[in-house]
Amino acid sequence: MKNLFEIKICGINDEISMNTALKCKVDYVGLVFFQNSPRNISINLSRNLLKSRNKTTKIVALTVDPNDDFLNELIKSVNPDYIQLHGKESANRCLTIKNQFNLPLIKGINVKNKVDLLRTIKEFEDICDILLLDAQSEALPGGNGKKFDWDILKGFKFKKKWMLAGGLNIKNIENAINITKAPAIDISSGLEIRRGIKDSKLIEDFMIKCKNL
Repeated sequence: MKNLFEIKICGINDEISMNTALKCKVDYVGLVFFQNSPRNISINLSRNLLKSRNKTTKIVALTVDPNDDFLNELIKSVNPDYIQLHGKESANRCLTIKNQFNLPLIKGINVKNKVDLLRTIKEFEDICDILLLDAQSEALPGGNGKKFDWDILKGFKFKKKWMLAGGLNIKNIENAINITKAPAIDISSGLEIRRGIKDSKLIEDFMIKCKNL
């Protein structure tokens, strides 16, 4: 059967990967604006990548605890379709950003256990447009190649669209979808030949795999 889930490729930082993602009709492309990430890009570099943007693939600007000045510059220069908040932003901060900048929000959430997940979802789901469920990590906020226990999500009910993230790759995507029934997925390190470097062949093969699930 054809895949019924949306696909977000995060951490695109070169023109070849960008063009491959667009050619493969990825639903979302994530650009990382966080200096500590190996996938970090400057706003100037993002302008070059976005010359090939189209009207179907959504551009997501990933930030970590951004201040208003940075968000202003980002929105003015990048014109993203979504802002992804992947730090320790509170629900109140998310609401302030949403009201002030009038853009849909994706909120990254680290999944510890079912009880914590319930509490966190209740806190954010009425504010944010998409919840991105990622593995807990003491290193980077995301893109660590770590997966969490997907069984936590079995039979879980969400009011809003959500994305499954954390350690996804071509070998485990089918199992991930079968267990979680995720309506959308986010992949980053699973498409890299080395840390922070995407590979166009991996992108193409992953998209073919997903489209045939």
